Amino acid sequence: LLKEIFNNPNQPLDLEIGFGRGQFLRHWAKKYLNRNIIGIEIRKNITELLQKRLSNTQLASNTHIIHGSGERLLEDSLPDHCLDTIFIFHPDPWFKKKHHKRRLIRPNTVNLIVQKLKPGGILHLSTDVLALWEAMLDTLTNSSDLQLVSNHRFWKEDYTSHWHEFSEKDKRNIHFNSFIKKYQLNQK
Repeated sequence: LLKEIFNNPNQPLDLEIGFGRGQFLRHWAKKYLNRNIIGIEIRKNITELLQKRLSNTQLASNTHIIHGSGERLLEDSLPDHCLDTIFIFHPDPWFKKKHHKRRLIRPNTVNLIVQKLKPGGILHLSTDVLALWEAMLDTLTNSSDLQLVSNHRFWKEDYTSHWHEFSEKDKRNIHFNSFIKKYQLNQK
């Protein structure tokens, strides 16, 4: 799969799940031309719009846009231990308790994230919904394969998102952190 979609499939591989307007994805791909990034978004019209924006740019060689479910991509399409970084910014909070099972950060999805990250790979995660943040943090810190990394330089040097504007306008705090996949002695 990776050999078919990237000019240089041996470059580090990153994934943004739910890229929204694509502000971060474009920033990352432009700043790090020596990395490949896959962006997946469930909203088809936004996927098509970003694909058009990228098609005739230098970023077309190190980006790949997919319409679909991030969880499905992790489960069905990506090889194990292939990702260097996963970005998930402001996932849908699914406020109603009966819909919490639809939230992206759940034990099953965390297991997939761990399975797809390389040892030492990083998950960067943010939201401006405190209840969602607390639930995600609880789920992620319960994984014995992930370690919380406070104050990761990414948040000062690289993070940008259109969601930030909404959070500031609505006077909501942004909660963010990074989680590194631990190195395992018995890693396959």
